[in-house]
Amino acid sequence: MLPPIMVAPGQTTANAKVGETVVFSVSDPTTTKISTDRPDVLTLTQGRTDGSATFNPGAEAVGPGVAVVTLTQANGTTEKVTVTVTAGVDLTITPSAS
Repeated sequence: MLPPIMVAPGQTTANAKVGETVVFSVSDPTTTKISTDRPDVLTLTQGRTDGSATFNPGAEAVGPGVAVVTLTQANGTTEKVTVTVTAGVDLTITPSAS
């Protein structure tokens, strides 16, 4: 499993392949809400607290295309990140004849 694609505060673009995860680093993961104009490209997960761990909002790249993710802070401030998703590479391993 590959590490996630990390999007830093203020970053406006990101690239991912189908099957990869994109994580949006925000100051308050539990009050920041994310949305996208292309749910066919990215499946979103809101930030949350689970026991003693806090998770930033994120997305799974589910189809090729370009999606705009809007991050909305509790005070109404928004940031937009354009995420370009390309098709992943399918590998087929064929044993060679000995």
